[in-house]
This record gives sequence, C-alpha cells and structure tokens, in this order.
Amino acid sequence: MKISELFTKIEKNTFDNIYLILGKEEYIQEKVIKTFVKCIPEEERAMNIGQYDMEVNLLTDALNDALSAPFFGEKKLIIIKRPLFLTADNKKAKLEQNTDELLKYIKNPEPRTILLLVAPYEKLDERKKITKQLLKSVTLVESGYSSEQDTLKEVSKIISKNGYTIEAKAYELLKIRTEGKLSLIMNELPKLFLLAYKTKIINEEMINRMVARTLEQNIFDLGELVLNDKVELAIEMYADLIEQHEEPLKINAILIGQVRLLLQVQILQQHGYAQGNIASALKVHPYRIKLALQNNRKYSKKILSEKYAGLVRLEEQMKSSQKGAEQLFQLFMLGYFSEKR
Repeated sequence: MKISELFTKIEKNTFDNIYLILGKEEYIQEKVIKTFVKCIPEEERAMNIGQYDMEVNLLTDALNDALSAPFFGEKKLIIIKRPLFLTADNKKAKLEQNTDELLKYIKNPEPRTILLLVAPYEKLDERKKITKQLLKSVTLVESGYSSEQDTLKEVSKIISKNGYTIEAKAYELLKIRTEGKLSLIMNELPKLFLLAYKTKIINEEMINRMVARTLEQNIFDLGELVLNDKVELAIEMYADLIEQHEEPLKINAILIGQVRLLLQVQILQQHGYAQGNIASALKVHPYRIKLALQNNRKYSKKILSEKYAGLVRLEEQMKSSQKGAEQLFQLFMLGYFSEKR
C-alpha cells in the first residue's frame, strides 16, 4: 500500500489490525505515526497509546499491551519502533526478542488494537520466519524516498504554511546540500525560518550559511576529479580531507560507492530502465539517481570500470601496505593500480 492510500483509508476511519511501515524516510514515518495518534481521542491518548522501542523495550511488553482492552475507549494504538529482529542486522540488537509471541499475535490479533510496526530500514530479511509471516499477514506500507515532485510539494506546503517563500536557486542548493532527502530538508527549515524572519524570503546566501556540506558531497567533488584525471587537484583535495581527520578507508569506501552507482545506473539505463525504476531497483534516493544519470553522459563504461577496479586495489593496499594513505592515493592517481601495470 502507498502512503497516499493509507491516509485516504484513515480519513474514512477504515483500519486494519496490523501495519508494517517500511522505509528510511523518517519524516514520512513520523507523519504516519502522528496521523494514527490523531485517530485516538485526545482525552484517551494517555491510556490507549503505547510506544515501544525494540532497542530498549521488550517485544513481550508491547504485545501484552496490545492484547489488553482499550481503557474507556473504542480502540487503542500500539507503536513498535525499530524492530531490528526483522532485519539481517539482528546481531547488533541489544535485547533478545521473543518473536514467537509476535507470530501468535499475528494469527489472533486483538480486534480493538491497531498495531503499528515502524521499520526504518531499506529492506527486511525475508529469509526469517517472522518476516515471511508478517509480509503475508499484515498491511505493508512502504515509506520509501519521496519523488522529486512529492518532495517539492511537501516542502512548498510547509514553507507556505509558515508564511515564507524560497527562491528557485536557493531551493536547488538546498536539494544539493540535503541530497534531496525530505527528512533532511525538513530538519533544516526551522533554522532557515529563523534566519529569514524579517524578509520571509529564503535565499541562496542563507542556504550557504546554514546548511553545511556533508562528507559525501565533498567526496562527490573528489570523485569528479578522479574520474576526470585531474591529478594535482584530486591529490590536493584528498590531503585536505585527511587534514580534516577524515578516515582514509571511509573516503575510499564512499568513492567506491559513487563509482559503483554510476556503473549500475549506466548498465540499467542501457537495459531500458527509467529513472524511477532504477531508484526502485537499487533502493537509492531518486535525486542521487538523477545526478548519476546526468554524470553518466560524461564517462564511458570503460573509464568507470577502470576507476572502480583501481579504487578496489587502492583499498587492498591501504589494508596491507606500510605506505601512508596519501602516498597510496597519489600512486592510484598516477595509474599505479590500473590493470595496465
């Protein structure tokens, strides 16, 4: 089920017993939670809404609450956040959860309880018995990354509601700084509202002042230098990043990820995939796919493959060689880790 369909059903006061909200867009998930909360009368919320974080609370406690009848009300809402037991990263969990109890609850849910599982993950481990059963039995709502159009619509609505406007160039820069992610944009807006309090107009200078560049954006620029064989500039920028105490292996991992994405997008595009289909297939934010499609016009598959292989060899050298990271990066830029050598 899409988010829009969910909101339509809630407006009609039509509810299912169990929902699974899946996706990494935090803003959308919080909006879903707030919408469900509003369905419980305000005077009943203290007794008929329970929130449980699976990193600090037991699943057993949440389900016991779900099984109990509403207190002087028609229905109750139980929210289970961060169900790590549904993913392949369950080893990272601080608590061991009894998922057999959830399997029992799925078969016989309390009809007056709305159980909302909020999973802020890109994907679940579908090999697990509990995950398979959930996906078969409950209402799955995917809160994946918003499209560029939906993001613009939501951001424009919030800006207008607060009595502000944003210049076109400022919005473009804001998208770049936040990688087009709706949650990140929404996090930045309160600071921008304060800065633009007098004029009520958010401009490009304000974005530059308040919204910092991320490490990934700096490394994106480095990646452009690498792919264009700008040897001196790339070495200089790499040295600056090291001076800022960035980890060499982390820098290299992000570079590898960027080049890999360009390769994947180029291959899928050659097979007839459209922008939206590529984003869904790779589970990557649509804005990153848009940038990759724009950049792919500059580079051949051969160049991307060679740089990718060179970066993988650079990582191997970083882990095994006695040479320093800057020296190894210089050798990489000079072609010492290419297949030709």
